Amino acid sequence: MDVKKVLKKYNLKPDVHRDQIFIVDEDLQKEIVDMADLGKGDKVLEIGPGIGNLTEHIARKCPVTAVEKDGRMSAVLNHLDMSNISVLQRDVMAVHLKNLDFNKIVSNLPFSVSTPLTFKFLDLDWELAVLVYQKEFAKRMVGKPGTMDNSRMSLKVQYHCDAEIVKEIPSEKFYPEPVTDSAVVRLVKKDVEKKTLRFWKIVKAAFHHRRKLVKNSLEDSAHFLGIEKKSVKNLEDRLPDKRVYECTIEDFEYIEEVLGEIM
Repeated sequence: MDVKKVLKKYNLKPDVHRDQIFIVDEDLQKEIVDMADLGKGDKVLEIGPGIGNLTEHIARKCPVTAVEKDGRMSAVLNHLDMSNISVLQRDVMAVHLKNLDFNKIVSNLPFSVSTPLTFKFLDLDWELAVLVYQKEFAKRMVGKPGTMDNSRMSLKVQYHCDAEIVKEIPSEKFYPEPVTDSAVVRLVKKDVEKKTLRFWKIVKAAFHHRRKLVKNSLEDSAHFLGIEKKSVKNLEDRLPDKRVYECTIEDFEYIEEVLGEIM
């Protein structure tokens, strides 16, 4: 799809502050969709499709449910006149995605909701996702323990998925041109037991002070966990002697076991 031509045809002016940023390179549009290995038996969820520059490539391979908040954009999607496209004009953060029928996700995601939307995805059942994020966000998704890219996001994404950055995209490949580069992340969902809300709350609390030693970070975040600072201090000899960004999922499993005595 020639993005600028379509925008002109429908007299649309995308707003970068509303996450209306489109991939203009037509070969790149197709390449991103091809990364999802789509077949006739697949059903795709697309978030923030805009005017459908990725949507039309997906729909040539399999059915796609496109969730688009902006009524002007969803009108363009409906004009694509492809039977494989189902348009849902809603704010994705208000949609119960578990009620939709899909096994794969392909999206150039709205940057402003990348974090809550990614966490929302991780709690759902699907097989594979190909997602475009801001580059720095993508690096945090695949960050490894011991690096400063390791984060709550890294741990949760990599617990639930095999994750890799498969392509970096310079900002000039988009219109309007954003201030930062982007990257394509490919996620393959794992079959794992869901962690408790308590587990992820502990992870979040610790990463409030990612550079500190675990014991110091948890003492400083005790109020967030609903426990007393002195209770954490009494357990500090049993906590890993590491800085938070050095911790693995296994470290946090042990930390949860220790803190379970006082939570």
